Amino acid sequence: MHILFTLKDYQTGGGVECVQQRLAEQFLQDGRRVSFFVMNGDSPDVDGAPSSAGGGSGLRGLLSSIVLLRRLIRREGVTHLIGAKEQANLCTWFATLGSPCKVIYSRHAALDCAEQKTGLASLRLLYALYLCGSGKVVAVSQGLRQSLTRLMPWGQPRIRYCPNAVITEQLLRAAQAPLPGGVPHHFWLGIGRLVQPKGFHLLLEAYARAAKQRALPYLVIAGDGPMRAALEEQAVSLGIERQVHFTGHLRNPYPLIRQARLLILSSLHEGLPTVLVEALALGTPVVSTDCGSGPRELLDNGRLGRLVNVDDVPALAEALLDSLDNAAPARHSVSEAIRPYTSQYAAEAYYQVWQR
Repeated sequence: MHILFTLKDYQTGGGVECVQQRLAEQFLQDGRRVSFFVMNGDSPDVDGAPSSAGGGSGLRGLLSSIVLLRRLIRREGVTHLIGAKEQANLCTWFATLGSPCKVIYSRHAALDCAEQKTGLASLRLLYALYLCGSGKVVAVSQGLRQSLTRLMPWGQPRIRYCPNAVITEQLLRAAQAPLPGGVPHHFWLGIGRLVQPKGFHLLLEAYARAAKQRALPYLVIAGDGPMRAALEEQAVSLGIERQVHFTGHLRNPYPLIRQARLLILSSLHEGLPTVLVEALALGTPVVSTDCGSGPRELLDNGRLGRLVNVDDVPALAEALLDSLDNAAPARHSVSEAIRPYTSQYAAEAYYQVWQR
C-alpha cells in the first residue's frame, strides 16, 4: 500500500495540515509507504514521507499539477490517495481518471464557511463530480457528513465519516514543555488563525464585558493572521490591552493549551475544531460557540464543555464568568469521548473506508 496525500499548500501550524501529518505518521507506524504531493511546492516535515511539488497556483498551476500528479502516481506505484481542500480534491479527481487507485476526497470545513469563496451550488457540483468516479468522500465530523448528505442524498452510501487524527504520543510529550517566554501564569486561551470566521473580535468584546464585573485571568491569543493588527487595536479601544497577550505563531502551542485555565473557541464556522479535542485530551476546560458542526458533537451536547450561541457576545461573557466557579468534567467521561480522535483510531477508520 502506497498512500499519497494531495494538498493545495502546507501552512505550518494549519489545522488541516496538522491532522494530515498525524495521520501520515500513523500510516508510517503501521508499515505503509507514505508520500505527499503539494500543489504550490511546500514541503511537509514528516520523517519518512517524501514530498513532490505540483505546478503552482492558478488555473495554469492546476493543469500542470494534474499532469505532474498523474505521472507521479504511475511512476511511484501509488495505490491510495487522500485529497484535502477543494483544489487538491479537484486535481486528484482529474489525475486519477481511469486509474485503479482508491481515492478519498476529504472535507474539513463547514459548508457555509465564508473564508472559502465557494457557494453551495459550486460545492454540490464539485462533490457530485467526485462521487461520479469510484472514490469516496470523507467528512471529519458527523454533523458535516449530514450536511453533505443533505446536499446530495443520492451519494449517501459513499459519504463517510472519519475522525481527525488529533491525539498522539508526540502531542502529549510536546505539551510537557515550558510555557513560551512572556506568557502570564494564570490565563485563559484563544488559539487559531487570526481571521474573521474564528471570531476573536467577539472574544475580545466578551472578555471586556466580563472584566467589568469580575477580576479575570489574563487572555492569551495564540496564532497569527491578517486580523492581528486590527485585534490589537480593538484590545486598546476596549481598554483591555494590558490584560491581553498576543503570542503570534507558535511551533508548539500545546504547553499553552495544557496550562490554560480555560480554552475558548469563539468561531462563527467550524468543520471539526481539533483544538477542542486537544484541550479535552490535556485536561483543560472549554467554552465554545455552538457553530454548525463539530463543537456540539465533540462536547457531547454540552456535557463536556459549555456551549453558547454563535455571535452572541453577552452569552459568551456570561459563560466566561460562570467558568470561574465551575469545575472541569470528570476525567473518565472525557477519555471515552476523545478516544476516536487518537491517530490509531483515525487511521483504522480510513482503512475501513478504502476496504468497503
